[in-house]
Amino acid sequence: MSGIAFIIIAMLLIQLIFLLLAVAYNMVASEYLFLKNIQWIFKYLLGVPIFVAIMFIGGYITTSIAQSKSIINNIIVGSVVVVSMMWSALANAELTLSGVVISLVMMGVVIFGGAYPKR
Repeated sequence: MSGIAFIIIAMLLIQLIFLLLAVAYNMVASEYLFLKNIQWIFKYLLGVPIFVAIMFIGGYITTSIAQSKSIINNIIVGSVVVVSMMWSALANAELTLSGVVISLVMMGVVIFGGAYPKR
């Protein structure tokens, strides 16, 4: 439960920061048109690594608190977070291949974050 809480709170904070950066970027890009062409950099080169780090830390926290059956706990944590993100995303859009791939990778990252302390 603590892993889920950490991931959800951290994701909401990161989304708020990302939204503020996106608004500021769009204001600047309206004056400098070449900036509109590199807008994808924020989503993929900045957003995805932060997203991966949050999921990893959430898996690590889950394993640190729940000493037994940590892989099962991490699978549950990853599933709850990914399903909740997909649920909210599908309310406004359709499922894409990149969304499915990122969701599967994030499940793996949570599990790896949980298996990391055992090494």
